[in-house]
Amino acid sequence: MLRALLEHWQLKILALLLAVVLWFFVGSAERTEIALALPIEYVGLEGPLTLDGPRRETVDVQLQATRWAADRVSPATVRVRVDVSRLHEGDNVVHLVPESVQTPPGVRVTRLAPAWATVRTTKAETRTVSVIPQLQGRPAPAHVLGPVVVEPATVQIKGPRTTIEARKVVETLPVDVSGLREPVTQAVGLALPDSVYLVDRHTVNVTVEIRPDRASERAAGPQR
Repeated sequence: MLRALLEHWQLKILALLLAVVLWFFVGSAERTEIALALPIEYVGLEGPLTLDGPRRETVDVQLQATRWAADRVSPATVRVRVDVSRLHEGDNVVHLVPESVQTPPGVRVTRLAPAWATVRTTKAETRTVSVIPQLQGRPAPAHVLGPVVVEPATVQIKGPRTTIEARKVVETLPVDVSGLREPVTQAVGLALPDSVYLVDRHTVNVTVEIRPDRASERAAGPQR
C-alpha cells in the first residue's frame, strides 16, 4: 500500500499543485457584483483649513468581488476616504475615484456615482472649551445622583472661525442612568456643530456617582 502511494510521487504532487491553481483560478474568475451606499470620510484636515457648510455625505459604490472574498464585503470593511489636505480656500470640486476606496483583498471598484463632490473650505480656528455632561433618565427608586465627573474636563475643537469663535462649552451626548443603582462610567461623544470636530480625541469619559438615598431610608424608618 505504501509503495503504491510513493510510486510516481512527483507526478502526484504536480497534479495536486495544478488542482490548487485551477481552484484558485476558477474562484478568482467568478466574480459577484455588489452595490453599496457608503459614507464619505474627508481626511487630511490637520492644516489651516477646515470643511464648511453642507457637502456630499454618501456615494454609491459598485464592486466586483471574487467568490471567496464576497462574504467579506460590508459597509464595515469598505471605506471611502477623500483627501482634502490640498484643497484651496473656497469651493472645490473633489473627484471620487476608485483609488479613494479601501477594500478587502479580492475586491475591486468598478464605479462610483456620482464621480465628484463639491466641498467648501474655510480658515480654521482651534479653541479649548469646557465639557458639560448631559444625563437622561432617573436612577432606581431610593437612589439619587451624586457628583458627575468628565475626563478630560476640557477639549480642543477645530472648525470654521465663525462657528466656534464665541463657543466656550460643548455638551456630551446623553448618558442614560435609567434604573441604575451603582456608579457608571461611559465613553461618550460630544454634540458638536456641523463642520466642528475634536482635535486629538473622539470621546470623553463621564463618571456618574449613584448612591442610596439616605433621606428616603430615614423616612421609611427601621424595618421590622
